[in-house]
Amino acid sequence: MRATTVSVSGRSGTGRYTYRARTPAGPQAAVKGEHARITRALAAHRQLLSHASSAIRTLTAARNEMIAQALEDGLTLATVSAVTGENVRAVRTIGLAYDDLHASGLPRNAQLDALKAKSEELKAAERHRDQITERREALIVMALQTQACDDLELASLTGLTQDHIRRSSRGLARSA
Repeated sequence: MRATTVSVSGRSGTGRYTYRARTPAGPQAAVKGEHARITRALAAHRQLLSHASSAIRTLTAARNEMIAQALEDGLTLATVSAVTGENVRAVRTIGLAYDDLHASGLPRNAQLDALKAKSEELKAAERHRDQITERREALIVMALQTQACDDLELASLTGLTQDHIRRSSRGLARSA
C-alpha cells in the first residue's frame, strides 16, 4: 500500500487533486438553509401580494361602475353610501367620474344586493391582502433577527424600500 500525503496546495503525493471540501454542517449550513427558506417565502408572498392587489383593483373598478350606475338609476347618495360603506363624498366623486352611463332598468333591490355583494367581496380581498402583508412583515422580522438577510437584500426581495425595512426593524434585538 502506498500512503498519500496531502500538501497545502490541495494535491496528493501522487500529483492528483484531492477533494477537501467539508460536508455542510453546523451553524453556517443552518443559516444558508434559513436564508433559502426565507427567500422562497418572501418571493411567494411578493407574488401573492401582487395577485391580491390586482384582484382589489379589478373589484374596485367593478364596484365603482356599479356605484355610478346605481346613482344614474336614481338611488340616493346616502343609500349607496350606506350599502357600500363608503362616505357620501367618495360616492359622489365616483358617480361624477362616469359620464357615459344610461339608465339600466334594473330594480332597486337587485342593484342594492349586487352592490352589497361586490362591496363585501372587495372588503374580503382587502382583508386577504392585509393578512399577506402581516405575514410578509413577520418574515422580514424573522430574517432580520436571525441575520439570514440584510436590509438591502430584504428590500430587493420584498419590493419595499430599504428605509421601510429599517423602520420595521427598529427596536428589534438582532441575534449575534
